[in-house]
Amino acid sequence: MNENFDAFDNFALKYDMNENMIAYKYKHSYRVVHQAEEICRSLDMDTEERDLASLIALTHDIARFRQWSEYHTFDDEKSIDHGDEGVKILFEEGEINNYIAKKEDYEVIKKAIRNHNKYKIEDGLSDRELLHAKIVRDADKLDILYAFSNARILELENDNSPISDEVSKEFMNHEIVIKDDLNSVNDRVLMVIGLVYDLNFDYSKERVLNEKYIEKIYGNMKSKKIFKPYVDELMKYLKEEVKNVRTKI
Repeated sequence: MNENFDAFDNFALKYDMNENMIAYKYKHSYRVVHQAEEICRSLDMDTEERDLASLIALTHDIARFRQWSEYHTFDDEKSIDHGDEGVKILFEEGEINNYIAKKEDYEVIKKAIRNHNKYKIEDGLSDRELLHAKIVRDADKLDILYAFSNARILELENDNSPISDEVSKEFMNHEIVIKDDLNSVNDRVLMVIGLVYDLNFDYSKERVLNEKYIEKIYGNMKSKKIFKPYVDELMKYLKEEVKNVRTKI
């Protein structure tokens, strides 16, 4: 993997690391690699599959550097779909040629990166493609939750705005919040912490619980009264999920 880290650095370090959000995405990429590796270990995957998962994690946000430089936003709706653009950079523009990867794995890489930022994974994937898509999605969400739990990395803006009815319903039904339903700053908070509902692996849920990501995010909130019933529901869900995992062992 060292050669792939070098290839990634050669790409990413062309961008201005003095820009906070560029530097954040660089560090985020490596943290997602670590989480992907931990998920693979929990699944007892072999070295070849772990290396593939690491490569996908390393490059999953490769389009973010261009996105921020050109549009100064990470909002895909105001700029580019960074999952689709990542596939374009790697496979249409040929960036993948700088990495050690088997050509027979290209479709797995494409589909994992294309699907990592979507509301849900597209239908029709093979079992292997689906597995790698789930790994990078979980690893990505774990680091997003970690980053928002540490105000020195990212601050989750919140205010006294009401929670929209549709967002409240989705959240309380243990569904991830649909972006199109967002109508307030606080709706977005529920979309972020509600990422927990889309975690696929036992390791991921235990990680969120053990590292107290949700409690830390809640501790940094100004409007605790508004969010308390939602945080309580999320923690109840998470503890039950982890309890079920531990019961199976």
